Amino acid sequence: MKKYYIHTGAEQQGPFDIEELKNKHISRGTSIWFEGLPDWIPADQVDELKVLIDTSSPPPFNGPIATPPPREKASTPVITTHQHRIKRISNDVLIILVIVLLLIIAGGGFFIANKKSSDIRNDSLTNTGTYLEKVLTITEIERSKPRRFLKAEGNYDKNFWGNKLKIHGLIKNIATVTTYKDAIVRVTFYNKTKTVLDKMDNKIGEIFPPRSETKFELKVEKLKNVDSIGWNVIEALPN
Repeated sequence: MKKYYIHTGAEQQGPFDIEELKNKHISRGTSIWFEGLPDWIPADQVDELKVLIDTSSPPPFNGPIATPPPREKASTPVITTHQHRIKRISNDVLIILVIVLLLIIAGGGFFIANKKSSDIRNDSLTNTGTYLEKVLTITEIERSKPRRFLKAEGNYDKNFWGNKLKIHGLIKNIATVTTYKDAIVRVTFYNKTKTVLDKMDNKIGEIFPPRSETKFELKVEKLKNVDSIGWNVIEALPN
Protein backbone atom coordinates (compact mmCIF):
# COMPACT_ATOMS: atom_id res chain seq x y z
CA MET A 1 0.00 0.00 0.00
CA LYS A 2 1.32 3.46 -0.91
CA LYS A 3 2.57 5.61 1.96
CA TYR A 4 2.49 9.42 1.96
CA TYR A 5 4.52 12.04 3.77
CA ILE A 6 3.26 15.57 4.43
CA HIS A 7 5.09 18.74 5.43
CA THR A 8 3.33 21.32 7.56
CA GLY A 9 5.98 24.01 6.93
CA ALA A 10 7.50 23.35 10.33
CA GLU A 11 7.89 19.58 10.40
CA GLN A 12 7.62 16.48 8.32
CA GLN A 13 4.97 13.90 9.19
CA GLY A 14 4.28 10.39 7.99
CA PRO A 15 4.20 7.93 6.55
CA PHE A 16 0.41 7.70 6.24
CA ASP A 17 -1.87 5.63 4.09
CA ILE A 18 -4.72 7.33 2.27
CA GLU A 19 -7.21 6.52 5.05
CA GLU A 20 -4.98 8.16 7.66
CA LEU A 21 -4.64 11.28 5.49
CA LYS A 22 -8.39 11.86 5.75
CA ASN A 23 -7.88 13.03 9.33
CA LYS A 24 -4.98 15.39 8.46
CA HIS A 25 -7.16 18.04 6.72
CA ILE A 26 -4.68 18.55 3.89
CA SER A 27 -5.11 21.57 1.62
CA ARG A 28 -4.32 22.13 -2.07
CA GLY A 29 -0.89 23.45 -1.22
CA THR A 30 0.05 20.85 1.40
CA SER A 31 3.43 19.45 0.41
CA ILE A 32 3.20 15.71 -0.37
CA TRP A 33 5.85 13.16 -1.08
CA PHE A 34 5.72 9.42 -1.67
CA GLU A 35 8.15 6.90 -3.03
CA GLY A 36 8.83 7.47 -6.70
CA LEU A 37 8.66 11.28 -6.58
CA PRO A 38 11.89 13.21 -7.11
CA ASP A 39 10.66 16.06 -4.90
CA TRP A 40 7.76 17.35 -2.85
CA ILE A 41 4.63 18.41 -4.77
CA PRO A 42 1.37 20.16 -3.78
CA ALA A 43 -1.47 17.83 -2.77
CA ASP A 44 -3.73 19.06 -5.60
CA GLN A 45 -1.28 17.48 -8.10
CA VAL A 46 -1.92 14.02 -6.74
CA ASP A 47 -5.11 12.70 -8.33
CA GLU A 48 -6.05 10.22 -5.59
CA LEU A 49 -5.71 12.97 -2.92
CA LYS A 50 -7.89 15.58 -4.57
CA VAL A 51 -11.00 14.22 -2.85
CA LEU A 52 -9.29 14.74 0.52
CA ILE A 53 -8.38 18.40 0.03
CA ASP A 54 -10.03 20.67 2.59
CA THR A 55 -11.20 23.82 0.76
CA SER A 56 -11.43 25.68 4.03
CA SER A 57 -7.68 25.17 4.68
CA PRO A 58 -5.30 28.18 4.89
CA PRO A 59 -3.27 29.28 1.82
CA PRO A 60 -0.41 27.01 0.69
CA PHE A 61 2.92 26.98 2.47
CA ASN A 62 5.43 29.16 0.61
CA GLY A 63 8.47 28.36 2.67
CA PRO A 64 11.50 26.55 1.41
CA ILE A 65 10.88 23.11 -0.05
CA ALA A 66 11.81 20.47 2.45
CA THR A 67 14.11 17.67 1.46
CA PRO A 68 12.24 14.38 1.13
CA PRO A 69 13.11 11.77 3.73
CA PRO A 70 15.90 9.40 2.71
CA ARG A 71 15.02 5.83 2.02
CA GLU A 72 15.75 3.61 4.92
CA LYS A 73 18.54 1.11 4.27
CA ALA A 74 19.22 -2.05 6.15
CA SER A 75 21.96 -1.14 8.52
CA THR A 76 24.71 -3.50 9.60
CA PRO A 77 24.68 -3.82 13.37
CA VAL A 78 27.71 -2.24 14.94
CA ILE A 79 29.29 -4.28 17.71
CA THR A 80 30.84 -1.99 20.26
CA THR A 81 33.96 -2.69 22.25
CA HIS A 82 31.76 -3.39 25.24
CA GLN A 83 29.82 -5.97 23.26
CA HIS A 84 33.10 -7.55 22.10
CA ARG A 85 34.19 -7.77 25.72
CA ILE A 86 30.90 -9.41 26.76
CA LYS A 87 31.19 -11.89 23.90
CA ARG A 88 34.77 -12.74 24.83
CA ILE A 89 33.79 -13.22 28.49
CA SER A 90 30.92 -15.50 27.42
CA ASN A 91 33.32 -17.60 25.35
CA ASP A 92 35.75 -17.83 28.27
CA VAL A 93 32.96 -18.92 30.62
CA LEU A 94 31.84 -21.56 28.10
CA ILE A 95 35.41 -22.93 27.82
CA ILE A 96 35.72 -23.07 31.63
CA LEU A 97 32.39 -24.90 31.91
CA VAL A 98 33.48 -27.44 29.29
CA ILE A 99 36.80 -28.05 31.14
CA VAL A 100 34.98 -28.46 34.47
CA LEU A 101 32.52 -30.89 32.86
CA LEU A 102 35.38 -32.96 31.38
CA LEU A 103 37.12 -33.07 34.78
CA ILE A 104 33.89 -34.23 36.44
CA ILE A 105 33.43 -36.96 33.81
CA ALA A 106 37.06 -38.08 34.16
CA GLY A 107 36.78 -38.12 37.95
CA GLY A 108 33.54 -40.08 37.78
CA GLY A 109 35.13 -42.64 35.44
CA PHE A 110 38.10 -43.02 37.78
CA PHE A 111 35.77 -43.48 40.76
CA ILE A 112 33.68 -46.07 38.92
CA ALA A 113 36.80 -47.96 37.79
CA ASN A 114 38.13 -48.03 41.37
CA LYS A 115 34.76 -49.11 42.70
CA LYS A 116 34.51 -51.92 40.15
CA SER A 117 38.04 -53.03 41.00
CA SER A 118 37.16 -52.99 44.70
CA ASP A 119 33.92 -54.85 44.04
CA ILE A 120 35.81 -57.47 42.02
CA ARG A 121 38.30 -57.95 44.87
CA ASN A 122 35.49 -58.18 47.40
CA ASP A 123 33.56 -60.58 45.18
CA SER A 124 36.69 -62.65 44.75
CA LEU A 125 37.15 -62.89 48.51
CA THR A 126 33.47 -63.58 49.03
CA ASN A 127 33.42 -66.21 46.30
CA THR A 128 36.55 -67.83 47.75
CA GLY A 129 34.89 -68.02 51.14
CA THR A 130 31.70 -69.38 49.61
CA TYR A 131 33.68 -71.94 47.61
CA LEU A 132 35.51 -73.15 50.72
CA GLU A 133 32.23 -73.44 52.57
CA LYS A 134 30.74 -75.42 49.69
CA VAL A 135 33.81 -77.67 49.47
CA LEU A 136 33.65 -78.37 53.18
CA THR A 137 29.96 -79.12 52.94
CA ILE A 138 30.39 -81.40 49.91
CA THR A 139 33.31 -83.20 51.56
CA GLU A 140 31.28 -83.87 54.69
CA ILE A 141 28.36 -85.17 52.63
CA GLU A 142 30.56 -87.35 50.41
CA ARG A 143 32.48 -88.83 53.34
CA SER A 144 29.31 -89.66 55.25
CA LYS A 145 27.42 -91.26 52.33
CA PRO A 146 29.82 -93.30 50.16
CA ARG A 147 27.13 -95.61 48.70
CA ARG A 148 25.53 -92.52 47.10
CA PHE A 149 28.72 -91.75 45.14
CA LEU A 150 30.05 -95.26 44.37
CA LYS A 151 28.17 -96.97 41.53
CA ALA A 152 28.81 -100.61 40.52
CA GLU A 153 28.27 -101.80 36.93
CA GLY A 154 29.49 -104.63 34.67
CA ASN A 155 28.51 -108.08 33.44
CA TYR A 156 29.02 -111.74 34.35
CA ASP A 157 29.37 -115.17 32.73
CA LYS A 158 29.37 -118.87 33.79
CA ASN A 159 32.35 -121.17 33.88
CA PHE A 160 32.56 -124.31 31.76
CA TRP A 161 30.82 -126.47 34.35
CA GLY A 162 28.12 -123.90 35.08
CA ASN A 163 28.62 -124.03 38.83
CA LYS A 164 30.42 -120.71 39.22
CA LEU A 165 29.80 -117.16 38.03
CA LYS A 166 32.52 -114.68 37.12
CA ILE A 167 31.68 -110.99 37.59
CA HIS A 168 33.51 -108.40 35.48
CA GLY A 169 32.67 -105.28 37.46
CA LEU A 170 33.33 -101.54 37.32
CA ILE A 171 33.05 -99.15 40.26
CA LYS A 172 32.54 -95.48 39.39
CA ASN A 173 33.32 -92.82 41.99
CA ILE A 174 31.20 -89.79 41.06
CA ALA A 175 32.25 -87.79 44.14
CA THR A 176 33.90 -84.43 43.41
CA VAL A 177 36.51 -84.30 46.20
CA THR A 178 36.44 -87.50 48.25
CA THR A 179 38.57 -90.63 47.73
CA TYR A 180 37.24 -93.95 49.04
CA LYS A 181 38.84 -97.33 49.76
CA ASP A 182 37.85 -100.93 50.62
CA ALA A 183 34.46 -100.89 48.97
CA ILE A 184 32.00 -103.61 50.02
CA VAL A 185 30.18 -105.02 46.99
CA ARG A 186 26.99 -106.96 47.71
CA VAL A 187 26.04 -109.62 45.14
CA THR A 188 22.30 -110.44 45.11
CA PHE A 189 20.90 -113.67 43.61
CA TYR A 190 17.45 -113.73 41.92
CA ASN A 191 15.21 -116.48 40.57
CA LYS A 192 13.10 -116.23 37.42
CA THR A 193 10.44 -114.12 39.19
CA LYS A 194 13.13 -111.71 40.44
CA THR A 195 12.69 -112.92 43.99
CA VAL A 196 15.83 -112.50 46.12
CA LEU A 197 17.30 -115.90 46.96
CA ASP A 198 20.49 -114.86 48.71
CA LYS A 199 23.08 -112.11 49.20
CA MET A 200 26.87 -112.20 49.44
CA ASP A 201 29.17 -109.34 50.49
CA ASN A 202 32.70 -109.02 49.05
CA LYS A 203 35.44 -106.49 49.89
CA ILE A 204 37.22 -104.80 46.97
CA GLY A 205 40.55 -103.67 48.42
CA GLU A 206 41.20 -100.79 46.04
CA ILE A 207 41.53 -96.99 46.15
CA PHE A 208 38.75 -95.08 44.39
CA PRO A 209 39.77 -91.44 43.58
CA PRO A 210 37.07 -88.84 42.86
CA ARG A 211 35.59 -88.98 39.37
CA SER A 212 37.31 -92.26 38.51
CA GLU A 213 36.45 -95.76 37.30
CA THR A 214 38.02 -98.91 38.81
CA LYS A 215 37.63 -102.42 37.41
CA PHE A 216 37.29 -105.50 39.62
CA GLU A 217 36.53 -109.24 39.24
CA LEU A 218 34.66 -111.63 41.53
CA LYS A 219 33.99 -115.37 41.39
CA VAL A 220 30.90 -116.61 43.20
CA GLU A 221 29.17 -119.97 43.56
CA LYS A 222 26.07 -120.34 41.40
CA LEU A 223 23.26 -121.24 43.76
CA LYS A 224 20.42 -123.57 42.88
CA ASN A 225 17.49 -122.01 41.00
CA VAL A 226 19.45 -118.78 40.41
CA ASP A 227 18.37 -117.14 37.15
CA SER A 228 20.27 -113.79 37.43
CA ILE A 229 22.45 -111.77 39.74
CA GLY A 230 23.11 -108.09 40.50
CA TRP A 231 25.61 -106.15 42.61
CA ASN A 232 26.03 -102.75 44.21
CA VAL A 233 28.33 -100.94 46.65
CA ILE A 234 26.87 -100.90 50.14
CA GLU A 235 29.81 -99.44 52.06
CA ALA A 236 33.29 -97.91 51.70
CA LEU A 237 35.75 -95.98 53.82
CA PRO A 238 36.77 -92.38 53.08
CA ASN A 239 40.51 -92.33 52.44
